[in-house]
Amino acid sequence: MSVVGGKNERENGHLYEPGVHAQQLREVIEKFVLGMSYNGLKFGYLWSIGVVPADSDARGFGKSALMQHLARQVNKDFGVWAYREMGLDEEDATEVPVCCLVTSFDTAKVRSLGAALFTAVEYAVTYSPDGVEQPLAERLRDRLIERVGSDDLSDLVAAVTDEHRSIRGRTLGPPEDKLVVALCEEGWKPAAEHLRLVTPTSRSRNGASYMATFLLFAAAAGLEHVLVFCDQLEDLASTTTVKAKRNLEVEKFRDVLVETLPMADMVTLVTTMHPRSSLALGTAWALADLPPFELTEANRLSTVKLPALRDATQAAQLLRPYLAAARKDGAARKGDEMFPFTPDAIACLFDRSTRKPRDVLRKAHTVISAAAAANLPRIGTSDVQRFLESSVPHQPRQSHLATVADSIDWHDA
Repeated sequence: MSVVGGKNERENGHLYEPGVHAQQLREVIEKFVLGMSYNGLKFGYLWSIGVVPADSDARGFGKSALMQHLARQVNKDFGVWAYREMGLDEEDATEVPVCCLVTSFDTAKVRSLGAALFTAVEYAVTYSPDGVEQPLAERLRDRLIERVGSDDLSDLVAAVTDEHRSIRGRTLGPPEDKLVVALCEEGWKPAAEHLRLVTPTSRSRNGASYMATFLLFAAAAGLEHVLVFCDQLEDLASTTTVKAKRNLEVEKFRDVLVETLPMADMVTLVTTMHPRSSLALGTAWALADLPPFELTEANRLSTVKLPALRDATQAAQLLRPYLAAARKDGAARKGDEMFPFTPDAIACLFDRSTRKPRDVLRKAHTVISAAAAANLPRIGTSDVQRFLESSVPHQPRQSHLATVADSIDWHDA
């Protein structure tokens, strides 16, 4: 489970190990980031499927954590790192600056495209990976000041307003003026406070306008494209959402993201997919004439599939940063990176998992907690067997982001 904005590093995606899915991470950069910047990609789909045939539960493969990791990396230098990973030289790597936003549907609060887009703006305004680094919106303001040649509030606001005036096509109307001013003010708090006061109803109805306003701000700062990572699309098709509303919301993906400026020019949406969400949304997606998401050869440039873990070596690679973060300094002997697990214990843990990263991490946490309670100096194969056999089978929650608040404070994450 990966909870964006949470303070618990075991669950907030900060301990993501890119080497576990190194090939797929590179594929995501090539297909989605470069596809957005150079090939006009509008929709991308990050997939997982069941480990065994007819396994409908294809969650827990690390899709959310991968998206959060990539968003943080891209936002550090506005895409230069990603371009270099694909072999571009220094000049080409700085030619098309981009940034990433993260959002999610959930059955509790975010049940419309508007609300999801509003949450993405909150991410830009308040999310700081370490609580010290500037949020994305602050860093965009620095770029805006450099481009305008002034840090005067009226000059910055005028630059954003000029971006709207330059649009020659269908828009959602004028930008949210108060948000423009708040984004151009110094620090993250003015914009965060403005967003905090927006009512849930307005978030859902006017979320796209807030996104359009943020895009004008980003464009004024010199950015050409914005990649929006959207998690838990299946919650849009939950049993609590009537079919007519579901179809209407899917239609908005086309009306807002494909046919309305500045979204049509700037936004690329990458969403998580698995068999259940595919089945629930397939008909509505096709009726809205949105790009297909099936894992087929024809869709190879817009789809990436995360596989299950291959072996115990890959499981150890996944666990290593979690163990390092949990141990006290000097608790592990030199060269013993998997302490307190023995190598055989890691192999046993992997054998007793479903090969999904989330399941391996949860079982490791169960074993470590039990071993700590028993005051064991090391965890061996017999300990893994004993503690997992005595543990109560995990019952997955219906929505692992069901506690998303009306206003998410990303800054302290």
